[in-house]
Amino acid sequence: MAITILDYVKSVIGDKDLYTIEDCDAAGVDIMGGCQGCHAIIGCYNAYPSTSGYWRCADCIGDDGFATIADFTAAYEAALLTCPSCGNADTISETRATTGERTEGYALECGDCGQTWQP
Repeated sequence: MAITILDYVKSVIGDKDLYTIEDCDAAGVDIMGGCQGCHAIIGCYNAYPSTSGYWRCADCIGDDGFATIADFTAAYEAALLTCPSCGNADTISETRATTGERTEGYALECGDCGQTWQP
């Protein structure tokens, strides 16, 4: 079974009865997001980090989740991004890009030099 974003937050913050947006912020994740596959709105309790780098819901995660917090943490730390053109790491944002004749996907964009790439 894949871990959820909340599992990760618990590993960073520790055991509590209630987790807040401040706890998520302290762990470096958002409290809500959208599924990469079906675009459903998901919260940290039902969002699964995927190997693509995006969140997915329980129906879309399939075999692309992380089995342990350690696996996720290692991948997360390895994926700390820098722009392949200018090396900037501070203004990287997510955007939509055309990936085929009739398809779109997610891409990353550098706020300094404008370079766009798919992770």
